[in-house]
Amino acid sequence: MKVLFKRASRLAAAAMVLALMVGCGQAGLPRFQYADAVPERLSTWGILAVDQGIIQAPADAMAYTLASPLFSDQALKFRTLHLPEGGQVKVTESGRFDYPVGTVISKTFFYVKADNQAAGPSFLSVSHLETDFPDDLRGQSIQDLALIETRLLVRRAAGWQALPYRWLPDQQDAVLMPAGDLFVADMVSREAERNGGEKTSFAYQVPNQNQCAGCHVLNQSTKALEPIGPHQKHLASAGLGRQLEAWNQRGWLATTDLRADLAWQQVDYKDESASLEARARSYLDINCGHCHSPSGPADTSGLYLNGETVDRVRLGWCKAPIAAGQGTGGRQFGIVPGHPENSILVYRMQSEDPGAMMPELGRSLLHDEGIQLVADWVAAMPDTGCYEANPSPRESMMHEVASLTSLSVHSQARHQHLGQ
Repeated sequence: MKVLFKRASRLAAAAMVLALMVGCGQAGLPRFQYADAVPERLSTWGILAVDQGIIQAPADAMAYTLASPLFSDQALKFRTLHLPEGGQVKVTESGRFDYPVGTVISKTFFYVKADNQAAGPSFLSVSHLETDFPDDLRGQSIQDLALIETRLLVRRAAGWQALPYRWLPDQQDAVLMPAGDLFVADMVSREAERNGGEKTSFAYQVPNQNQCAGCHVLNQSTKALEPIGPHQKHLASAGLGRQLEAWNQRGWLATTDLRADLAWQQVDYKDESASLEARARSYLDINCGHCHSPSGPADTSGLYLNGETVDRVRLGWCKAPIAAGQGTGGRQFGIVPGHPENSILVYRMQSEDPGAMMPELGRSLLHDEGIQLVADWVAAMPDTGCYEANPSPRESMMHEVASLTSLSVHSQARHQHLGQ
């Protein structure tokens, strides 16, 4: 294989990383200035292109990475940010970024191909490419890679628009696919590939535009699409700590505007030098917190897994589910301290049942590493016992009744507002 890999930390020499972030693209790609139009082909945007077998990105693209990337069936991801000329990111009081009209955020999902493709798509299960910047596609040969999809979030005058592009079989371009796509592929480890071991078949789903809204409507009051990231909490401790400095040098962000009092920020969930709790909370924040938050699509569950939540019951600690049906697996509480085997949270992460699995979208495969991390976090909690303290089942249920009452009043007010 021509693409090499490493298990080492994602840290790189700061100066080299800064140069890579500021831009090492190809100047020949066209600029994308589409206030309203939606090009049918990704190449028209100038986001990513393949020229003579080499992957190119525009020179004015800013590659970025997150402290803890979202798990998506082992897919690798190359992320870029494009701001309009003269545009600048504003920082809100909560540390969220307000991007100017004309911003384009791209995320390209790809795999490393296994040697045997005769029976259909077959991918290697690898953690990342051996590149100075994580999973950097710029300058890579397409020969050993399989580009699957590129998702765009485009900031229009009326708000954000989600555009899914599916890469064609010849890997020369991607086409707009509003209805999404679904295909079956095999995942194989490097060891299994060498020794002829078993492959795991899975269904890869390219989301349709409605499904994009399922994750990117972060506030149920407004119903507006928003980027899950990047925001300050995703970048400030991303191992490549000079990302925000690179934005500052480009004139895209004034680092003096960053929140010094940020309530919480992600760490790399793979970084064993960080605390177990910080790693587990970061993993849950990026994979679950955009839905399970006080304003997210799963707000009525009363289970908030975003990193800013500090209420233990809201995190699931001895919390009885409001309405989970078969999703409980016969378990009574979201988290039973000291007992991951009795915790609904861990059970749903381990499930492959469409009626129980979490997250609901974006995965067919189990993420063993993430499951183990969250299970270890729960196991390390003091075994207080949900029937004895913190709180009792009756107290947990009363907490949920109060929560439901509050949510019902909020929901009614929200609908009245939307109806005006």
